[in-house]
Amino acid sequence: MTDNVAGKHILVTGATGFIGGYAARRLHADGAHVLALERTPGKGDSLAKAGIEIVKGDITDKAQVKAIFDKHQVQIVMHIAAWLRGRPLSNFQRVNVDATSHLAEISAEAGVNRFVFTSSIAVYGMHGDTNVDESTPLKPYGDPYGDTKIQAEERLKETAHNTGLTYVIVRPGMVYGPGSPGWTIRLAKWAKKGWLPIIDGGRGTAYPVYIDNLVDMLVTCATHPAAVGEIFNGTDDGPVTMGEFLGAYMEMVPTDRAIRLPGWALKGLAAVATPFFPEAKLSHYANQLCGRGLISNQKAKDQLGWSPKVSLKEGVARSEAWLRETGILE
Repeated sequence: MTDNVAGKHILVTGATGFIGGYAARRLHADGAHVLALERTPGKGDSLAKAGIEIVKGDITDKAQVKAIFDKHQVQIVMHIAAWLRGRPLSNFQRVNVDATSHLAEISAEAGVNRFVFTSSIAVYGMHGDTNVDESTPLKPYGDPYGDTKIQAEERLKETAHNTGLTYVIVRPGMVYGPGSPGWTIRLAKWAKKGWLPIIDGGRGTAYPVYIDNLVDMLVTCATHPAAVGEIFNGTDDGPVTMGEFLGAYMEMVPTDRAIRLPGWALKGLAAVATPFFPEAKLSHYANQLCGRGLISNQKAKDQLGWSPKVSLKEGVARSEAWLRETGILE
């Protein structure tokens, strides 16, 4: 059984972003007193209009974060903020690792009841054809995002060990749905241009999770007793192939145009180009586009009673309706 979040004071980092915004609104709808962290002035206006309290601060500034805890009662932390891509590369360390570390330390000092950390399936790296689950050992593989998420998890667990902080780690997959900048908006735009990569006939494995399904998991982890000290993969039921997932966006356009290559050709091109563009991690992406390994969500089902309520068919339909409503798709 999971306790209700109603009445609980919950700090949501990354609340002005895609996943954080959905989480903040869901928690607010469930009766929680949400404190939505806003770094850039004005980005939280839509949340404020919905009745959510905005707290201003930069997650990378330890003093600012401490001041928020000193001023507000915080019972639960839902840490979603992250640096996903782009320069400077130092921001991966500063945002993903250092900020997570000092937020966990401050949370422990404040005696919060639960620290829910949003990591990523990127921690599994280039697993290709290998099946993985939450017990799979993690090792850095040269990708700044994946590597710093591994470090962040390690820092969090170390802080919890030293302080008794109660934590949960959720590793989301490819989070799609209305408003998703990467796995919905970008894919729809690429589909229109014929840029979607259909490699090896699209037989590689995709790891989609519809935004509402992920938020269900995050909210459950905020209070469920069986979540304490655990790690859960946030992926929908599968297997889902790249051809099925990317093909859904092609059907929206509709179009048959795509970048179609055999796997060996893509891997060969990546190997040739990697010395010239090492930061692009081309071999990593080539490996994943071809890989047929699976990422299990069974642990969340068994321990939390969670299951993805929105199917891929329904999630794609909702995404398409939103894409047309916003004019991204005509």
